[in-house]
Amino acid sequence: MPIYEYVCPDCNIKFELMRPISMSSEPADCPECKHIAHRALSRFVCRTSSEFGTTEPIGGDSGCASCSGGSCSTCNT
Repeated sequence: MPIYEYVCPDCNIKFELMRPISMSSEPADCPECKHIAHRALSRFVCRTSSEFGTTEPIGGDSGCASCSGGSCSTCNT
């Protein structure tokens, strides 16, 4: 079963629930205040080791999240 992230709009608590895919769009009860929380957009990064022993992101051709050039003041490369 996948893990989904939720955020409660009342108390701003972030929490995770393991649920079936069939329940992925349904709201969940906040474990703190018991109000209805909605699913949050999850962000993650996958990395792998290269043949040279360095780590590289999987699925992207730029190490910079704010531009497509991969070389700017934001990513310091």
